[in-house]
Amino acid sequence: MRKAAFVMFVITAMLAAGAATAGDWQKLGKKTVSFNGKEKAVSITAKGEAVSQVAFKLGGDWMHLTHVTLNFDDGSSQAIEDLENIRPGTKSESYAIEGGSKKIASIDISYRSAMTGGQGRGTVTALGQ
Repeated sequence: MRKAAFVMFVITAMLAAGAATAGDWQKLGKKTVSFNGKEKAVSITAKGEAVSQVAFKLGGDWMHLTHVTLNFDDGSSQAIEDLENIRPGTKSESYAIEGGSKKIASIDISYRSAMTGGQGRGTVTALGQ
């Protein structure tokens, strides 16, 4: 019984913390992309302050981000693998920046249609917090 109450407390605290910071996301960059069933890659030039986590918002047709590399101002980089399919109009889960807050110079994204043989266009917006 105590364990269940503790779990509910932790979940409630996490939701409250998420609600308090939900508006803190800043746009780092945006790119319009097209796809035709084959994997493609683009680079987004990032701008803004140092961030401790990133997320991606998609518009247009449904796509799958297959690989993301964050390139930082200090010359280091971080790869993000196994991103989920993101429905248009929604935001991905957030991904923590290893080693704390850093300023992102650019973001390299590989993507494809989330539908077999799908064609379309969409926008990828990189967000930071």
